[in-house]
Amino acid sequence: MSLPCHNACVSIVLEQLLALPDENARREFLDSQAGAIDVAASQTLADALKAQADHYLRAEIQTSFQFARLLIHWGELTHNPFHRALGLRAEANALSIGLGHYREALDTYNEAAAIYRAHGRTLDEAKAQIGKVWPLAALGQYTEALQCGEQITQVLEAYGEWRQLADITMNLGVIFSRLGQEVGALAQFNRAIEAYERINSVGLYLALQNRAEVLRNLGQFEASIQSSLSAYEGLQANDQNVEAARSKNNLAITHFMLGRYNRALQLLDEASYTFASDGRMRDVAEAKLFKSDCLLQLRRFNQALEECQLARAQFAEYGTQFEVAQSYLNEALAQTGLKKHSEAILALAQARQLFQQEGNLVWVATTDLELAGVLLRQNEPGAACKAALNCARLFRLRSLPIKQAQAKLLAAQAAFAAADANRANRLVADVLNLIHEKEIPWLAYGAHVLVGQMAHARGDIAAAMSAYDQAIDQMEQMRGRMMVEYRADYLEDKQFVYEQAVALCLDAYQPEAALVYAERAKSRSLLDLLAYRLDLSVRARNVTDEFLVQELTALRAERGQLVRRTESQMLETRNPKDLHDSNPARLVELEKQITERWHTLLVRNADYAREADLWQVRTAPAQSYLAPDETLLEYFVVQEQLMVFVISSTEVGVHRLPVSLAQIQTLVRSLWLNLKTVPESPPERTGSLARNAQQMLQRLHGALMAPLQLPQAQRIIIVPHGPLHYVPFHALFADGHYLIEQHEVSYLPSSSVLAYCRKPVGETAQAGIVKPARQVATFGYSRRGQLPHAVEEARAIAKMWHGQAFLEDEATLDQLHTVAPSSDVLHLAMHGDYRADNPLFSGLLFADGSLTTLDTFNLRLRASLVTLSACQTGRNAISGGDELSGLMRGFLGAGAASLVLSLWRAEDQSTAQLMQIFYTQLLAGQSKAAALRTAQCALLRAHAHPYFWAPFLLVGDSGPL
Repeated sequence: MSLPCHNACVSIVLEQLLALPDENARREFLDSQAGAIDVAASQTLADALKAQADHYLRAEIQTSFQFARLLIHWGELTHNPFHRALGLRAEANALSIGLGHYREALDTYNEAAAIYRAHGRTLDEAKAQIGKVWPLAALGQYTEALQCGEQITQVLEAYGEWRQLADITMNLGVIFSRLGQEVGALAQFNRAIEAYERINSVGLYLALQNRAEVLRNLGQFEASIQSSLSAYEGLQANDQNVEAARSKNNLAITHFMLGRYNRALQLLDEASYTFASDGRMRDVAEAKLFKSDCLLQLRRFNQALEECQLARAQFAEYGTQFEVAQSYLNEALAQTGLKKHSEAILALAQARQLFQQEGNLVWVATTDLELAGVLLRQNEPGAACKAALNCARLFRLRSLPIKQAQAKLLAAQAAFAAADANRANRLVADVLNLIHEKEIPWLAYGAHVLVGQMAHARGDIAAAMSAYDQAIDQMEQMRGRMMVEYRADYLEDKQFVYEQAVALCLDAYQPEAALVYAERAKSRSLLDLLAYRLDLSVRARNVTDEFLVQELTALRAERGQLVRRTESQMLETRNPKDLHDSNPARLVELEKQITERWHTLLVRNADYAREADLWQVRTAPAQSYLAPDETLLEYFVVQEQLMVFVISSTEVGVHRLPVSLAQIQTLVRSLWLNLKTVPESPPERTGSLARNAQQMLQRLHGALMAPLQLPQAQRIIIVPHGPLHYVPFHALFADGHYLIEQHEVSYLPSSSVLAYCRKPVGETAQAGIVKPARQVATFGYSRRGQLPHAVEEARAIAKMWHGQAFLEDEATLDQLHTVAPSSDVLHLAMHGDYRADNPLFSGLLFADGSLTTLDTFNLRLRASLVTLSACQTGRNAISGGDELSGLMRGFLGAGAASLVLSLWRAEDQSTAQLMQIFYTQLLAGQSKAAALRTAQCALLRAHAHPYFWAPFLLVGDSGPL
């Protein structure tokens, strides 16, 4: 017989239960209370345990499971089947909503419903099946889900159970949305919101969250954002942390649709961390899928492929066919970006089959639209246009304006490719009308590019220029809202519009305007580093970054140990090849992990990507920084044709060069093959190799310099473009002389960089005899005797300038970080390792490890000159927007005004001779460019082949120290 403990004491029992440390203690406590609570109080306690399970369902999933198990145990203690049924419902919710284990959840819901059915409790049976609707939909059983929902709705309406009616209404709305029936979904969510508002339930915020997704799909972006924010704030206020993270997920997709990719990635990262912390791996997988959407737009195709394949593996375990199909669709987009069209078509077929099996016509059409894009790339515009228009019709019927605009844009592009200008014009006008006032920059960009192409084709230059300007504005707006390291890949397929703008300006005899567009297309990430002092260092900016920095520190330490161990093994076996060639698998994996975590850290702290006034690309005119005897030559490629802007202090001219890019590339490849052969050949072959090199250098001179007819004494600044970054302009040959014999030559990645490394001419200090810089630091490391002249080089320069020399074992990274910030001249003589596969890890080998490009972002320099006296330190990977990725960008971004770098493997002894002369001339008061010219002219008289004297070039400020 039960003791007289009534409802009043249940709160005390529950308080005591919650104070216990773990599930076992709580279970034992319930055992002790089973005989002390009467029937009414027992039900109250059961309801309280269910409320606890529900509370933690969207905050701490394991705690939710714990209370569900306690409730089931309470049912066993009280021999009350309804307590057990209530516990099963709580457990099923945790399986479904918390972990995405839908099949197991369905079985558990059915077991609970069967208990109620056996006792004739129709209402409780209906309540138990509310949770079934979503798992059925997630598993693709839409018809059964809708039928179940309708039956439950009838029962709940009959009993007047308004809260549960709101729950089922919301679940039905989710199904409609999943099927692409957004108008019907919106109606369901609005009804649910009204019901939740009447009963003051936290379900209101869940409904607002779902409503936000539908509003986004209907193109109502601002309303969607407000709905997401309201949901997030309400859920946070009610300690529903996981559900609040789902609001972030939802908000991320809206920002993605608006071209705000960095903000989307930030939110996805924050949400994913919350999900993983609570063991909700299905939600983590969904965040990966959404992340792959962003990565696709950023043209990071390999990473996107990996993310969606990882997500698909998890969704396949959960049996959620819809998400598996979505991951196949994203895989197809990544394969298309990688130009693997057969793989893309196969993935599209797999996605389409799965969507078709679910009867999801909207997503079938979405897949068909991507297939139309592949057809267009394969030069089948007629088929592509027809397929895209079919998709557009379905999207219009389903009131999906963004998808409709996307389909019509592809149809317009296909019509233009098929020379059907009238149809293309009509379709692109429809696109612009559909997205009017919706601020969708990626769609607007594509539409304006097409308008420009069509106007250009019919000879309407003014209309073409206006359209290209609008396209560039949209593209630069998106670019400016990205983390800086993602910008180069994003620009890779968008150079066309800049090239077209340059060509139109030149056709209109406007070289100054053409130069502005050329500059907007080049080295923008480096310029952003310089202009906005962007911080790419590996450090925690706030508490939430600390775990990432700790991971990065551990990974970088492991890489450092591997590099040192591999280096030691190579030197012991007298096989001093590049480090990454010796143990590629582990090194590549470590570097991949470091890169990904570094990018995540930068994404989390890219506040500049949210400031509207920073997206506009600005150029810095070079003319005010040029002396009267200086000429800046800025090369640019327009549709495989080379041109060069000739810029002096008073005017801007332009020359179209009578050579194609392909011809230059052929010559450059031959020249580099010659240079590579020299160190591998016996001395007696040097003469013939030199004559062969001179022939190629003469042909390059005839193509790149001879048409310009520059005055002989003129000082020249070269701004290369594309493959011209691999041309040693100072070694170009004509009439028996190298260019360096007649001109001082320096280089810049972009003419706008001049503003960040030199003062305007009127403010420049006069050249003349100068005192040694206040602080000179040299580092020399011979790599255990492999580069003996490097040590002597560093020692001699330090002695000459009364500086500090750190030699051999003293040439450490710690010493570099100590002296570099206060050094006016920094000279590093050691082995260099160029990484074409991953320039972030190109580096210089110190006694205790390598200084990589990534490491340079942690440097802060004030140096007027940094000399990297090592192999290939001037080699760069050239990515989108003519961005140069390598040590040069790192050191310029760290604050160096000028760099001396090498284009190819420098010979140890001749390098030491060149550097001795170079620094002697600097000490005598020559400018940096003049001193390097003097040194190179001295060596070329002793060495027939440019391999020995021409590897080094000066980048940045060419004036005096």
